[in-house]
Amino acid sequence: EQLLCAAKRGLRCIEFRSITAELMSSSTCGPGGEENYDLYGLSRALKPNEHIDFFISHSWHDDGAAKFHRLLELAEDFHRTHWRYPTFWLDKVCI
Repeated sequence: EQLLCAAKRGLRCIEFRSITAELMSSSTCGPGGEENYDLYGLSRALKPNEHIDFFISHSWHDDGAAKFHRLLELAEDFHRTHWRYPTFWLDKVCI
């Protein structure tokens, strides 16, 4: 029970508006290839009673442009249905 509570307190998400094509195309660096960029700072703690809509495990071997394009489609479809943009757990920014 204590472990589950601690995990919930530490759970983070990234809002769709913070996900960029560059973020999805790079391995671990930030905008412009900046090596020491605070990717964790792009995420935020969950709000009370909030849940994460989608979980993404990032691989820099993937086609970042194709992945970002699909995320755009997904987010717009989600917005049409739920009247808000989705939240994501993205490993490279939430861990």
